[in-house]
Amino acid sequence: KVTADIENRFHFNTAISAVMELVNEINQFLNAAGPGNETDRAVVREAVETTVILLSPVVPHVAEELWRMLGHEETLLNVSWPVHREEALAVETRLVVLQVNGKVRSRVQMPVSATREELEAAALSDERVRRFIGDKPVRKVIVVQQKLVNVVV
Repeated sequence: KVTADIENRFHFNTAISAVMELVNEINQFLNAAGPGNETDRAVVREAVETTVILLSPVVPHVAEELWRMLGHEETLLNVSWPVHREEALAVETRLVVLQVNGKVRSRVQMPVSATREELEAAALSDERVRRFIGDKPVRKVIVVQQKLVNVVV
């Protein structure tokens, strides 16, 4: 996103917004993981270094100072631009919304490869959904693949 915003569209404000989203994700990870193990620290360091590189076209002097504070001797001009890996972005599970009569009653993580039948079974076996269905007969189950299941009673 940052690359496209800077190179193709010259939208620096949306590039900075995307970098801020990355910073927020780093903070959430740190808050959830605590000090973490060595692998966690390496991931955070790589994320912070990537953040500094992404900031360099917009605030080059600040980015250079941050780069040196991270312990690097070479200038950011000699560092290659980060490239994302599609396989790293692949999602294995997705949050599926469970509704009863069009009202959100629960949410469940499901594999991306889940079939319609598996989504329906997950919805009908969910404790909160069962509570709202009660002893009423299920008239229809509407499934929007990888997004939601609506149980009509």
